[in-house]
Formats: sequence, structure tokens, C-alpha cells
Amino acid sequence: MTRPPERTGAGACGSTAPPRDGDLRVAVIGLGLIGRQRAEALGRIGGAALAATVDPQPVASSGTGAVPHYAALAELPHDAYDAAIVAVPHDRALSIATGVLRAGRPVLIEKPLGVRGDDARELEALAAELPLPSFVGYNYRYLPAVSELLRHTRAGALGRLRNIDMYVGHGGHPDSATGWKLDPARAGGGVLLDPGVHLLDLLLRMIPSPDCAAIEATRGFWPTGIEEDVVAVFRQERVIATVRVSHIRWVNTFRVEALGERGYALAEGRGGNYGPMTLRLGRRWAWTAASTDGGAVSQRESEIVRDYGTRNDSLHDELAEVVARWRGERRAADRPQPATMREARGVTELCERLYERIAQLPQR
Repeated sequence: MTRPPERTGAGACGSTAPPRDGDLRVAVIGLGLIGRQRAEALGRIGGAALAATVDPQPVASSGTGAVPHYAALAELPHDAYDAAIVAVPHDRALSIATGVLRAGRPVLIEKPLGVRGDDARELEALAAELPLPSFVGYNYRYLPAVSELLRHTRAGALGRLRNIDMYVGHGGHPDSATGWKLDPARAGGGVLLDPGVHLLDLLLRMIPSPDCAAIEATRGFWPTGIEEDVVAVFRQERVIATVRVSHIRWVNTFRVEALGERGYALAEGRGGNYGPMTLRLGRRWAWTAASTDGGAVSQRESEIVRDYGTRNDSLHDELAEVVARWRGERRAADRPQPATMREARGVTELCERLYERIAQLPQR
């Protein structure tokens, strides 16, 4: 028996106007930080509407135009939605995404696609049975500086790649250890899994077959047993890549650098307290060229610098692309592309292999 739904208003989830004829009806499952942001973004995407929300916590009613709210997926009627966003902790994501897919609805599941390769392969196989595609939320692809960097590497504008360096560091807060993300039983891992998979996804966009040459990890500051600082070195032909993820950085940091034989692209920041998003593009030995007034210029002075500001719309932009795919719309090939189930499965499998290496390290 389905209990009467609670009602939630615009104050909780942004715009919640009821779906119009022809709108894609999207349910948001999980109303944590990301789920709320996804629900709000739906109000700004044409052709889609928030149809229902699902979360164990009741949502206070406020405003007008509320949508139904349910405490559990089992209470959500199958005919009430066309697609779903799954934004729940890792220990719940597999069962919820499985339930949505078996109901015949495509999903956008927040990263990662399961915490083990078996989980990812199971979800990928279920999604493949549906007529509409499913996707995984790797929104760093949609950070403007990062998407431009990826575009330059794909186009060969930097020449043959030789070096990639990526870093994400969380400053955290005194109560970080009480949250689910630092609880290995709920998160399924430590910083390598979250947020490290974002960097692994970007790594695979640039070098699809990286071989891990070395990895180190430490733990011990947060009393939860997770790995809290990880650095991995990868090789693919002549490319050397480093990936570093830390939860003891104290200052929020995000940086992606790609250097080729003709030039380089350096992306930094992801908005908010990670700082403005910037991209520096440079040519090899540009300082050897004469400036317009005949004098020599430094390498830094020769760079093209693009500042994208501090507003991070990557969750909205990624969701807009996913909605377009669900609606069967054709999109320009040069736009950032959402992570497919196959691509996300590859990230999970790579992460799993790295955890096997970490398990062999001395406990430090």
C-alpha cells in the first residue's frame, strides 16, 4: 500500500512547477547537497521537470507548486516518472539504482558506478537492456577550464602528450570524521574513491590505457581507517601522469595540467572556495618569439589566460546534456559528453586495481 505522499515546496528543491505536457518527468532520489542541486537545476532545463523526490527525511512544505515526496523508492509509483537521478551515499546507491533500472527507467547515478567492478558491471548490464541510455555523474568534465583542456588534448593542439599532473585536495572541517564519506563501511573506501575517481575519469579521457607504475597512501589523521592522502604514478607509452588526492590538504585545491611536445594547458580552481576557474594555454618556447614592440617576452607573458570566474554550473550543464539524450535530441559533438556506463565502469575497475595495490602497502 502506498502511503499519501508528503508535499515539498520550492524552498526545499528550487523550482518545483508541475510537469507540463511533453516534459520529461525526473525523480530525484536523495536530497543531500548534490541531490538538492540537481533538483534545483531541473527547474532551469527546458523540456524536463522535477516529478517527485525520495529521501528518508521528510521535506518541509513551503512555497507553491510542490511535487510529491516519498520516504523510500518502493513508495514511488512506477508511472510517476520517466527517469531518475540517484544521489545517495555509496552504500545505498547500488540497490536503489538497480531498483530504478529494473523498473525500466534510465538513471543518472552520481559517481562512482559502484565501489567494485562487479557492481559496475551489474549496473551497466541492467542499463543496456533499456531503450534510453543511463549515465554517471562525472561533472568535472563540465568545468569550463577542464572541458577546454580536454578539447585541446583531443584535437592534438598540444602535440604528443608527455606529462599529466592532477591534484584535488579537500580542506575538510573538524567534524569531517563524523560524515559518511570518511566512513569506510558506508563510503566503500577513502579519498581515492571519493573524490579521486573524478581525476581517474579525466585521466582516462586523456590516456585510455594507463599502467600504474607506483602508488603510495597514508592514513592516521582521521580516526576512521581510510586512506587520506594518495599519490599514483601512471605510464602510457611516453606519457607520465601523476594523480594526487588528499583530505589533509587544509586548503581546497584543484588542478589539472597537460603538457605536450608543442605546448601546454593548465586548469586550476573549480569555483566556490576552490578559487576561480582559470585556464592557461602556452606554446613551447614562446619566449623566443619577439613581442610586437620588438622586445623579448617571458613564457608567462606569452600565455593565453582564460578566467571563467567562480560560478560552477557543471552539475546543471551535465544534467542538461543528459536530459537532451533522454529526450532524443542531437547535440554538437564538440560539447562535453556525459559519462556513459561503459566509461564509468572503466573508472571503477581502475580504482579497484589501485586499491589492490594500496592493500599491499605497509600500514602507515
